[in-house]
This record gives sequence, C-alpha cells and structure tokens, in this order.
Amino acid sequence: MLSIQRRSLTSVATRQPGTPQVYKSSGPGGRSSNSGHTATVFGCTGFLGRYVVNNLGKTGTQVITPYRGTDDQRRHLKLMGDLGQIVQLRFDVRNDEQLISCMKHSDTVINLIGRNYPSLNFNLHQTHVDVPRKLARLAKELGVPKFVHISALGANVDSTSEYFKTKALGEIAVREEFPEATIIRPSSVYGAEDRFWNRIGYYIKFGFVGLPVYNNGQTIVRPAYVGDVAAAIAKCASENVAVGKTVELAGPRSYQYKQLVELFLDVTKRDPLVWYPSKFTALRLADALNTFLPFVHISRDEIERSYIDEVASKDPSVVSFKEFGIQPLTVEDTVLQFVRIYRPSEFQRAPYEKDLKRYLETHQ
Repeated sequence: MLSIQRRSLTSVATRQPGTPQVYKSSGPGGRSSNSGHTATVFGCTGFLGRYVVNNLGKTGTQVITPYRGTDDQRRHLKLMGDLGQIVQLRFDVRNDEQLISCMKHSDTVINLIGRNYPSLNFNLHQTHVDVPRKLARLAKELGVPKFVHISALGANVDSTSEYFKTKALGEIAVREEFPEATIIRPSSVYGAEDRFWNRIGYYIKFGFVGLPVYNNGQTIVRPAYVGDVAAAIAKCASENVAVGKTVELAGPRSYQYKQLVELFLDVTKRDPLVWYPSKFTALRLADALNTFLPFVHISRDEIERSYIDEVASKDPSVVSFKEFGIQPLTVEDTVLQFVRIYRPSEFQRAPYEKDLKRYLETHQ
C-alpha cells in the first residue's frame, strides 16, 4: 500500500513578520499556482512595469494591474498569469475611490508611475511627488503591509535636473506617509523597449543630423538589464530583505557613455557621423526636434541629466542585487539581442564576438 505523505501546514502557510496576516499557497509553484500574495502594480503598462508583472505572475502572485490607456496598452499583461491571476482595473489617479479599490485586497503595492518629461496632464512634481504621496497614504490607511516605490539612482533634492530633484522629494513624501516603505533606485535601464539603446538606434536610422553625443561622451553610466531590475522589485513582494530600506540597482560595470556608443556601432556595423554638441546646442536641438515631431524625443531635462554621472551610494545599509541573490547581467552579455535590429540587412547574422573582444581589450 502506497504511503501518502501530507504536507504540514507550515509548508503552505507563511506569516508576514510583525503582522497577523497569513498567506496560504496552493499548487506546485509557477504561473498555474497561487502563492497567496496579491500585489498592485501602478505603472504596469510602462517599460519596466510589464517585466515586473511577468515576474510576479510566474510565481503565482495575483496581480492587480491598474491602467488608464487603451486596451492595446494593457492586454499583453493578461497573458502573464493564469486565469483570474491578472486583474485589470481602469483607474484615474485623481479618484481616491478607484485607487482604494485597486489596493484594498493587496498585501504589496508597487508604484512605478514616472515620466521623463512633463505631459499635458501632469508635471514632474505631480507625477513624482504628489501621486506617490497619495498612494502611500492610502496604502497605509488600508493597512497594506508593503509599499515599494521606484525612484532613480541620482535622486537629489539639490540636483540641477528637475527629474532627479522631484524623485528625491518623492522619496521623502513616501517615507513621511509610509515609514516602512521600500525605496528602489535603479540606474539607466535597458531592454527591448528602452530609451537607452533605442535612442542611439533612432538617430542612426532616422536622424538627419548624425548621432549627437552629449558631454563629450564623458558621463559615467551603470546600465542595468530590465529583467534583473524587475526580478529584484518582484522579490520585494515575497521577501523582507528590503522592508523599510533603500535599494540601489545599478549595473555591474561602469562605462563612459562614449564607450557604449562605440560598442553599439561595432556590433551594428554602422559608421554614422558622430558629433559632440555643446550643452547650449543640445538644448536648441531638443527644442527643434520636439517642435516638429509628434512626440517628445528628448526633453531639455533629459539633456541636463546626460551631464550627471550615475554613482552608487557608499552607505553600507543600502541594499543591492546581492541581497536579492541576483547576479546582474553585463551590457556585453546582452547587447546583441537588443541592437541587432539596427544592423543593415546584410549583417543580420554576422558574428560579433571579434567586435566585442576588441571593445573589451580597448576599455578594460
């Protein structure tokens, strides 16, 4: 007769430390299981948001995905979890009742709402300070155990960039409303839908002024792969390593921006005109592009940020990828899959190992 081993209660139920809340899991693990956790992800339709939702969905977490755009902007999220695990709710950030309905059943609220430039509806202060404050306040009033707020590496109240200044003020606002909140500061994030590699590619394929490189390419950047950043954010829902702490998710290597431009051109087999405009010229160029294009290609504040180095904090209390058990990928590990589309057709299948080797020998 077969002996059936039953799981003990402790293997399916976990308690949130410091609270009476208990999470009961079911299933063998994975998308078709239920981890017992429910997370709300504001900003889920953005570049980073879709990766965060996917990481939560594949662990069996039920994800509330508030959206305010069209169906085309959110329907791909439905596939990231099993039936009933991805709950999509339309919301207006000005409507407190709708915000409460998005958060009231969740044990984790993740705020990814952010903008690179002001829009017709919201300026940067409203987006990065007022909205996070409201979300943190409502989450605290509802008794949500965890609040995760996404800021930026380089956030500083004294920064010359309005983006970095408002990001820093947003951190202060969140901590005032929700002291146990987790603040996450990612560096420049790259991936298939990024504004990092794709901006270089845009100038190469469609630019009529060549490839402008700001600050003579001397700016220090520490790009991080979006999959690594999203995995760390998703782990905040199930792990407690970062509760009440600041997390800096910077890439494993530092580069001068001109080095990454050289790598891009080597791998894509392109030889465009590369020029180094002054800051004054760069601002005039941004104004001209945004006048004629139907969308903001690069804002004046993004030009300002291109003169600010990405430097990780030396504070020992700051959490990094290491504490989450994540070994982040380097740019060299991933560059081909994201820049291949900018190769001429005759080089689509050309190897790039020699180009990469030459680049590494030059810059290391």
